[in-house]
Amino acid sequence: MAGCCNSIARCLLILFNILFWLSGAALLGLGIWFKVDKNINSYLDVIEVDTEDPYFDYAVYVLIAFGAFVFLVGFCGCCGAVRESKCLLGFYIFFLMIIIGGEIAAAVFGFLYKDKVETKVNDLLMETMEKYKTSKNVRNAWDFVQIELDCCGSDSYETWKNLSIRYNAQPVDFPSTCCVLTDKTKAIDDLDSAMPKDATLCFNATEGYYHSKGCKDGLKDLIMEYNWIIFGVAIGIAFLEVIGIVFAFCVCREINKDD
Repeated sequence: MAGCCNSIARCLLILFNILFWLSGAALLGLGIWFKVDKNINSYLDVIEVDTEDPYFDYAVYVLIAFGAFVFLVGFCGCCGAVRESKCLLGFYIFFLMIIIGGEIAAAVFGFLYKDKVETKVNDLLMETMEKYKTSKNVRNAWDFVQIELDCCGSDSYETWKNLSIRYNAQPVDFPSTCCVLTDKTKAIDDLDSAMPKDATLCFNATEGYYHSKGCKDGLKDLIMEYNWIIFGVAIGIAFLEVIGIVFAFCVCREINKDD
């Protein structure tokens, strides 16, 4: 009976560690995605995160390294279960508890500084708006975000005023990408092709021909759209970690009985 319980515990531990391995692979993929995805780079440029800056590279590499670490921890758990090694299982439990502690600390930190982060993001949006005319990267980033999120400026189209924006050599209150476009899909792939559905009505701020929502709210809506998915994945990973610890303790207990 004891041998049967040991085998079941070992099999379940291996199964959960396979899932844990996959979560490590997902973190590795996320780090690579942050580095190469064009859309992510545009969102980051709007809040003045320079994706060519070495510090951004360091952050991405830390994410990749954490994914590799999770992968390694899962490997220790599997090897410990297969070889019935109390040493490897001990390392596995120890590292899992460190990961869980880090996740709890990150969640608390994010909750405590949520308002400060929102204020900082708003300030950065205003700063990059002032660089719209002088920086091609910033201009492309703002144009992309305004088209993709159907938004205009930081808080509204009025935040573009006094920045000397021009359309067809004529002064206007906001960029043409604040307008409802004739072909949004084409404009996302080729920003230079962005053409207002009706430029006159748009620049007169006629309802239905321009985007009245601010991009700060658009970015917040985008985050909220994926918030439950991220929350669900985080809870799922935490559940796997706790279950992994429980089964590791079970395997260790069965090994002690056999000894």
